[in-house]
Amino acid sequence: MPQPTRPQWQKSVLQTVAHAERVLRGKTSLISADPSNLRQIRNFLVLQFESPLGSVVHATPLFEALKRAMPNAHITVAASSMAASVLSHSPYIDSCVTTPNPFVSFSKAFAAVRELVRTMPPGPHCIVTTIGNQRTRLAMLSLLVDDAIRVGYTLAPEIYDCPLNFLPERGQIQGNLDIVRSIGHDVAFFEPHIFFTQHDVEHANQLLGSLSESPGTPRVAYVTQNSGGQRNQWSANRFLQVIGLLEKTCGAVPVFVGTHQDVESIESLRHQLANPGITLAGKTTIPQLAAVLAQCDLLVSLDTGTFHVARAVGLPGVVIAPAWQSPLEWLPVDHSHYRVLRGPSIATAPADYCMQEVSVEQVVNASVDLLASFPATSAERALRVQRSLCRTL
Repeated sequence: MPQPTRPQWQKSVLQTVAHAERVLRGKTSLISADPSNLRQIRNFLVLQFESPLGSVVHATPLFEALKRAMPNAHITVAASSMAASVLSHSPYIDSCVTTPNPFVSFSKAFAAVRELVRTMPPGPHCIVTTIGNQRTRLAMLSLLVDDAIRVGYTLAPEIYDCPLNFLPERGQIQGNLDIVRSIGHDVAFFEPHIFFTQHDVEHANQLLGSLSESPGTPRVAYVTQNSGGQRNQWSANRFLQVIGLLEKTCGAVPVFVGTHQDVESIESLRHQLANPGITLAGKTTIPQLAAVLAQCDLLVSLDTGTFHVARAVGLPGVVIAPAWQSPLEWLPVDHSHYRVLRGPSIATAPADYCMQEVSVEQVVNASVDLLASFPATSAERALRVQRSLCRTL
């Protein structure tokens, strides 16, 4: 995601603002004075307002990396309601607060975030913007609320102490982990991780219902609809063939997941199946969806946010990916638990693009292979649940 070309006047304005801050607040750059000073910071405020679900999920390794590098760090998140639903139960976050959206009401967001800063422990602190939050409005918000050190991805590097430039070929996860590395901590790679409560598990159990009577029967979750924002559809007829073949070869029961908007399309698909399975479309929050997916055995999905939620609870999966987008930024290309299926790369997607270059046979073979490598057992489901279960009320 290279930085866009900006007019010179905009750069000049931001340089002037940065100079004014140094004069008025008496702020000096920790980096220019002594780069090792950044390692001493223990208070972090992360601004998390981006809307794509996958982008928030890909930010979760940042919090684990910060806590493991600095166990005594205090991490606060100012979040949109969607981001808060992903992050609220994380044991690596001390406080996750839903605030007004700065893209809707900057003044209300400013007041809320400034108050949030005042509740943080004393001492130097750092305001962080992850990939997807590099908006100039968020940079100005971080500038106005406090004289904190500003680190991360931004379209206003002039007012950041440590601005980063994202390289898509490194992937979103590594890009967000580079924030921790930029302040002097050598951290390993961490997988995304979403946590849920016991209440979420109980809700998931109710939704999965009678499947508990056959614990050895493979549960294959399907994401047959995307959000509509990008061209990454696959034909309903091909999904029908995959579902039928996996039932025939593996005895797999289909579990359909999605939003309220997907209900009609999913019901149309189910009416054409001999075994319609169950549908949970529109019946789950994001933590509840995570709890459901932890109790399935495989996901077959379009490249959409739900796939990333499944990855964040360790569920193996097959993802049907578009040929017009490099998989390196978003997808686990070389991971034993996943199979990323896509055709030869194309520069742009035609108006009628539907990922027909991925065959039914490819999806079935990849699914059978993963089910053989990671068999359907109640023990494995229980392990996934325990790994992501929030231990606090």
